[in-house]
Amino acid sequence: MANVTLKQLRTFVAVADCGRFRLAAEAVNLTQSAVSILIKELEGQLGTNLFDRHTRFVGLTDAGRRLLPLALDILERVDSAVESMVDITALKTGRVTIASATVLAATYLPSRIASFMRIHPEIRVDLRDVSEDEIRTLLLNGEADIGVGTSRFREQEINEHELFADHLALFCPADDPLAQRKAVDWADFDNRSFITLTSENPLQRRIDQLLEVNGVATRRQFSVRFSATLLALVNEGLGIGILPAGSKGLSPMVNIVMRPITDQVASRNVVALTLRERTLSPAAQSFFLHITS
Repeated sequence: MANVTLKQLRTFVAVADCGRFRLAAEAVNLTQSAVSILIKELEGQLGTNLFDRHTRFVGLTDAGRRLLPLALDILERVDSAVESMVDITALKTGRVTIASATVLAATYLPSRIASFMRIHPEIRVDLRDVSEDEIRTLLLNGEADIGVGTSRFREQEINEHELFADHLALFCPADDPLAQRKAVDWADFDNRSFITLTSENPLQRRIDQLLEVNGVATRRQFSVRFSATLLALVNEGLGIGILPAGSKGLSPMVNIVMRPITDQVASRNVVALTLRERTLSPAAQSFFLHITS
């Protein structure tokens, strides 16, 4: 089986274009003898002469004429592939897919995606706003390069890089008595009507644990799937709610006041998630550094 090299093909094309070994040698930056050797090797591997040698010039044989368009096509494809790889490495093109918890996708990521795309306008950024439980699946299936969520996986396959700590806070109507306080305690929530997330939500499970540890009894007025819905109900004076402070970006909060909870244990760590054994593409690595640096 012939072991044809790109160097041989480039030299063959140069000789075909120039019609002389000397001129071809100058075109490919080789000595004339090196060009002759490469052509002889190529002819030997293919088992046929590619050029008719004359005193003043060389001309293509029938086999050479048949090979020329094929060689040009091969070299064009290789050059195009190399150029594409160079563009990807130089961040002139590429794609990064981020799987993010819905609240973080709406509050934390938009400004960071916008600033990244101003720096790298040719890179496509895909954002998938999903539940926390879906982030792991998308990472493991290769459908996402980076996850953004809360620190909860602690698995061998997944790396966590802390982005920031988001403290839990009270969201209440502006005319609620707790709105007059600079900060609130867990005891202030006892026997209050709450608007909560659904019980299967990991964040709500964390909040319920903290309420129980602090001996707080509450009444659930509504249980909803989305934080934006919770805030809309609070805005209408239908109850109070507890969410991460970063959730304030979900609503104009015309009638909502946010107050910190004095217990600083009431927080969650927001992290960037990547697979431990998968190398990020240049585009994904660049975005990862953009949000973690």
